[in-house]
Amino acid sequence: MANILPYINFGEKSQEAIKFYKGVFGGDAVVQLEGERVIHFEFQASDIRFMGGDLQSDQAGLERGNGYGLVLNCDSEEQLRDFYAKLVDGGKEVFAPTDSGWGAIIAHCTDQFGVTWMLNYDKPQS
Repeated sequence: MANILPYINFGEKSQEAIKFYKGVFGGDAVVQLEGERVIHFEFQASDIRFMGGDLQSDQAGLERGNGYGLVLNCDSEEQLRDFYAKLVDGGKEVFAPTDSGWGAIIAHCTDQFGVTWMLNYDKPQS
């Protein structure tokens, strides 16, 4: 089955980003280096998976965009709150974990690398 896998450019900060996301989610990354530059990595922690790298010289003019966000569906409210606290540290809060009004706990932040995260936990229906 086809799927979508996000690819995130981190300027020249991919190694910092990989370390940060390992601290947030656990997991690990397979990294391809060219000297000190990360030309590609694939990060995975359970079902959380994305790719990325440093901007390459042939990508001049490409900037990290603000027109996207990653939705992180969490297994529990506690997990959501834990991930949120780690992601927002050094970043920017859009809104802290709150009741959505439609049966979910949601939160929204931008991490220190400019990546926008929308966290969601669907509460069990009674």
